[in-house]
Amino acid sequence: MPISIAGARGAILLALLLLPACMSYGPPVRSPGYGAPGRIRQGQLEVGGSVAHPGRPGSGGPFVGYGVRDWASVEVGADFSFRQWALGYLGGRFTYAPKRDRKLHGALDGELGVGGGVGGYFYCQPAQQPCGDPRGWSDRAALGGYVGGGAGYHFSFFALYARGRFQATAAEGLPSTVFGSLHGGMQFRIARHVDLFTSGGLFGLHNRQGNRIDPYWDVGLSVYFDVVRRQRPTASRRPLNMSF
Repeated sequence: MPISIAGARGAILLALLLLPACMSYGPPVRSPGYGAPGRIRQGQLEVGGSVAHPGRPGSGGPFVGYGVRDWASVEVGADFSFRQWALGYLGGRFTYAPKRDRKLHGALDGELGVGGGVGGYFYCQPAQQPCGDPRGWSDRAALGGYVGGGAGYHFSFFALYARGRFQATAAEGLPSTVFGSLHGGMQFRIARHVDLFTSGGLFGLHNRQGNRIDPYWDVGLSVYFDVVRRQRPTASRRPLNMSF
């Protein structure tokens, strides 16, 4: 019985789909965003946590920040994804918000940092095919860095913002991977020093095995408070009033 051209094409496509197809990438250093820029000032400590997609089922972790100046803070945190990666990071944030004492004001910030830990993702399709690298995610050392920025506008207890971040990581036995994210969101002050933020957008990765773009979302909570009392002008420093 003769085989039609359409049937032959279908058989070839099915055979190609059944061939093992591998995809692997190093882990991102910092998955969730930060929320609206311009939250903390000099002498304030910020404690928070956030989760995001990518990651299966998600990724994220806790972070701590301290305001060295009104315009500069340091941050440490951790990023986890179940059976995929576990990393810690250290970074700095630089903020421009000259009118933050007003209820309505804009703010910009930039961030950069480095991180390291273990993790990475490696799989083959079909699943029964050998991957060629028997090491698990916890056996792969990973190192990377990130740089990004954000812009926002505060309306008293509410803020709108947009963020972007570029990351590059390398993990043992996996191709070096670059990540990019772009997302926009909103932030609500639910108490005097408590902010809740959430955003959505796109998250992409690229390495020598190809490209991938996925939907992105994150949600987080930040609590900040004074650990060093802010100095206020004393009476001796105030301008002398010579009027009578």
